[in-house]
Amino acid sequence: MIAPVCPMYSTIGRCIGLLIALTAGLANHAHAVTVDEVAILLPQKGRLTQVAQTIRDGLLAAYYQDSQTRTDSPRLRFYDSSDVSAPALVAEAVANGADAIIGPLEREQVQALLNAGSPPVPVIALNRAEGDQTNLLQMALAPEDEIATLALWMHKRGIRRPHLLFLASDAGAARFLQLFDAAWQAFDLTRPPRHALDAAQKGGVAASVKMLKDAARNSDGFFLASSSIASQVQPALTYYNNTLPLFTLSAAWDPGADAATQQDMEGVAFCGLPWLLEGERPEQAALYAAQPRPAASHDRLYALGADAWSVLHSLAALQRGSALPLRTGLLHLDEKGQLVRLPSCAEIRHGMATTLFTPEPPRPAASRR
Repeated sequence: MIAPVCPMYSTIGRCIGLLIALTAGLANHAHAVTVDEVAILLPQKGRLTQVAQTIRDGLLAAYYQDSQTRTDSPRLRFYDSSDVSAPALVAEAVANGADAIIGPLEREQVQALLNAGSPPVPVIALNRAEGDQTNLLQMALAPEDEIATLALWMHKRGIRRPHLLFLASDAGAARFLQLFDAAWQAFDLTRPPRHALDAAQKGGVAASVKMLKDAARNSDGFFLASSSIASQVQPALTYYNNTLPLFTLSAAWDPGADAATQQDMEGVAFCGLPWLLEGERPEQAALYAAQPRPAASHDRLYALGADAWSVLHSLAALQRGSALPLRTGLLHLDEKGQLVRLPSCAEIRHGMATTLFTPEPPRPAASRR
């Protein structure tokens, strides 16, 4: 367990940097859940230490900022989830007076909580696992969210015959292809055909793209499951006069890179965090002025941590059916009472991401469990 203020920071300057970041910012949602103490379950050692630290940065920034406008801010108590099971930590936190819990981060720890039954206090887990429980929300920056929203955007743009592209050597692409198939078939459309791109052949990826000429005649767009080669695929499509739009995952785009270095991504479309697509917010600028800008992946994790605090602060509004336009996307509860994230979608234009589609919030339900 760690003291509530600026836990685990190696320098005073880093703590001050976070406090500076609190001076501007995010919408202060009404309908806050009244709690006296919040337990934060995050690993303090092991492979997820840096991930946890960045999430903690974002959570603390949102917490301290919220403290600027209220006099009854709850205490924060941090617990190390590295070696203790999540159900045991929840029991310990509740015994110590926790009225709500944020975490754990590890997928296996979230699964252990789900298997243990409904927790006695509200829990906002920072990952997803199989199943659901009353009183337990699962937050994550999952590709399922991106791909479902991307498929919706493609459908709204009139695309009906997409073809799926993937790098033959990319083992991880299979999951993204399956997710896209599931999202696309929700529109009662046929399963899209797939094309493997072989980087090892003579001519590399470009040679594979050249072979798509016949496929393009029967297609009206491409989804690239291997986002790491988007900067190779898009120029090749352009070179071979293939004007069909290319959609992929947000990992293809580096929001911290100079626009001039991303010209090969011109026209590539994807769905990602509003936090990164809508330009720097005052909160971001204050943080970056105090310390170097983190890598793009850390930007995303920072936003996840800040949103976890905002979700806790807005649980009552969510349960009444409201949708929250936050940093990671539009958040709302589905009919099962589980948290759904709808990211925004953009296209690279002149080396910059331009937001073109923001999902509509769902119609408010009368109540949520």
